[in-house]
Amino acid sequence: MDEVLKDVYIWSVFSEEKKLNFNGYFIPTQHPLFGNVVIDPPPVSDLDLAQMESLGSVQQIIITNRNHIRWSRELQEKFDAEIRMNSADVQNEDLISDHNFGDGDMIAGFLETVVIPDNKSPGETALYWKDRKILFVGDALIGKPPGEVSLLPPGIYAEAEKARAGIKVLNDLEFDALLLGDGDPIPTEGKEAVERFLR
Repeated sequence: MDEVLKDVYIWSVFSEEKKLNFNGYFIPTQHPLFGNVVIDPPPVSDLDLAQMESLGSVQQIIITNRNHIRWSRELQEKFDAEIRMNSADVQNEDLISDHNFGDGDMIAGFLETVVIPDNKSPGETALYWKDRKILFVGDALIGKPPGEVSLLPPGIYAEAEKARAGIKVLNDLEFDALLLGDGDPIPTEGKEAVERFLR
């Protein structure tokens, strides 16, 4: 894992099919009741697992949408971690989640949930770390090309234009770093990238 921002680590697995990276994020304890947090974990190498263990293992796994379960079950088994997922996606997929969340919830003591409407998944949720001006986004936007954002291919949405319009909920958030589940993260000027996309 590499430290993409202070106290935020990233690891990635390249998808030959999608021709971009699938990213996971590891955040050391920000609240004593919740411990270390992982977001949307792709497969983890032995080296990265050892690094996670050295940083205190994993207590919370947060999934931004039903397609980003990825390596969550393996991490849950290894570290006895709790999985958190949006209620809308759990119902649709009959998935096991230890704690469900909805729009506007505070999870892990520091992340606010922001549901992005009309997306690929009904539970598509961005995670907003207000104090640090960091926004984590799963599938609603991808980091491609580098430094910019785009949508997934239009065929995966019920209505692509509605999905694009749904991104506007992010306009109300003050963020600088945009850390994406797919593609290249944008550690600074992330909001400007979203504004360019919406124009």
